[in-house]
Amino acid sequence: MYQNWQFVNIDKRHTSGYLGKLGGLFFSSITEELIYTLTIPAGPLQPALSNSPFQEVASIWAGDRIICLGDYATSWPQNILDAVDFLPKSSDQTSHDPTQMSPEAFTASCKLIIDVDFGPDMLVAFPRDRVWALRNISKKLYVRSDRVPTINGEKNLEYESHHGLQSFPGLGQVVLANILWSDDSSTSMRFSDVQGGWAGDRIDIRLMDDVAEEMQEQGWKDISRQEVIKIYDIFFEEGNVEGELPEEPQASFNS
Repeated sequence: MYQNWQFVNIDKRHTSGYLGKLGGLFFSSITEELIYTLTIPAGPLQPALSNSPFQEVASIWAGDRIICLGDYATSWPQNILDAVDFLPKSSDQTSHDPTQMSPEAFTASCKLIIDVDFGPDMLVAFPRDRVWALRNISKKLYVRSDRVPTINGEKNLEYESHHGLQSFPGLGQVVLANILWSDDSSTSMRFSDVQGGWAGDRIDIRLMDDVAEEMQEQGWKDISRQEVIKIYDIFFEEGNVEGELPEEPQASFNS
């Protein structure tokens, strides 16, 4: 028995709608669209080019509480149950507090977003030659894009081919592996941690140069290696990579 999954923005009450089984979702380009919704671009974006009610501009989810809900989610993560800072000021608190509704009922009330507008200059807004930091704002944790090795032609992982947000695997796989939430562990792959430690946390992606000093001063923790090990294990178990995980190259905090 497998289940379908959907990305949900708790704060903005947005949903991607069901995107299919985890096995297909994890290795698809859909995760790329997710990370662009979380990313503050290197420069200002043009307004959305489409009048579609189902389209939003990239970066619209940056800093919000994000979760990937499975079909069989009947509960909420504890960090959402404990949180109150995202609740809008309203006399009708029940209508805004997801913990007063089942996940199914909450997502049914969310706006459907099925497309992301990147504007006319995507490579300017999201340059491939820069280092990006995936940040869990709630827990002060981060993962560097250049510390996630990519697959080469021999199905081995290497650190020599960093392409920013377009690397594969990349930050999208790291996000997805951490924000899953369901009360049933059935998946279409060997990986079955469906109650991720980041589910419902505030997440964004920033240029490393823009936030390195701030994170260092505030004591953020670089967890790039432990997340890379998790991604490697997932890809290896599914036969998507071969060989051993390469050693991480040395780097300073803000290089």
